[in-house]
Amino acid sequence: MRILQIKPAQFPCNLEIDYSQVMGERILPFVFELDLAESNLDPGPEENQRFCYNVTGVGEDNPQFADLSHFVLGICDQIPEDQIVNITVNGVPQVLNGDVELRTPQNPDPPTGCAGLKFDFEVNKVGGQLTFCFELTETYDFGPNPVCLFGGGETAEGLSICGPVCQEIETCEGVGYQPLSVCVPVTVTPFAIEGMSTTFCCGPPTVTPGPAMCEGEENGSCEFTMTQELCVRVPVTFGATSSVGSTFVNCGDATDEDVCTDCGNTNSQ
Repeated sequence: MRILQIKPAQFPCNLEIDYSQVMGERILPFVFELDLAESNLDPGPEENQRFCYNVTGVGEDNPQFADLSHFVLGICDQIPEDQIVNITVNGVPQVLNGDVELRTPQNPDPPTGCAGLKFDFEVNKVGGQLTFCFELTETYDFGPNPVCLFGGGETAEGLSICGPVCQEIETCEGVGYQPLSVCVPVTVTPFAIEGMSTTFCCGPPTVTPGPAMCEGEENGSCEFTMTQELCVRVPVTFGATSSVGSTFVNCGDATDEDVCTDCGNTNSQ
């Protein structure tokens, strides 16, 4: 298996989606994640392309949240059945058109109306987990695959995750800059650690005959104070991390004219 060189931030699609944030009459609180460590998106010679996903229930035990009954991963509808192999759910091999079905746009999943690979497996809304994988004998580009969920009589859709697509997804890169001021409180706490004391004998001992004639405080001690000026160097590294939120789209009018070529040229007529 070759290691994919593309960085996660450069993927033209989401590596993780969270349906717990999609509101409805009932919430299907499930997170889907593309497992890059177990997938093989860029296979070498004589290797299959492999997609592996983790599904996790992140809901609470109350009626607002619903368990997952089944889900559909909307892969490219031009992938024939004989190219889909080595399907597993939680490590158990599956036969296509058993508990895993290939639903086409002409014959979609009845409850959701979605097409793609349907996985008829239940997942508990509170901490439930499921891992599913499949391989393709031909290599496809990867891009957004719609994910449809069904459970508790409710369909949840609208989010997409990375999966096989029929054609290459063209992307445009942009850079944004965010000026900001960073403040961090720093607390410096001094300390003093006692070293090992050393006793010096200042001359020979004096021996005095007769009863004890000791001066001073019985079982007493001597006290003194030491003062040390300090200067503490405190290195602090400042930086920032960034995250990209949901994608918002404003659609223009569709047309059969080529309005894309030179679309960024302000001088085009």
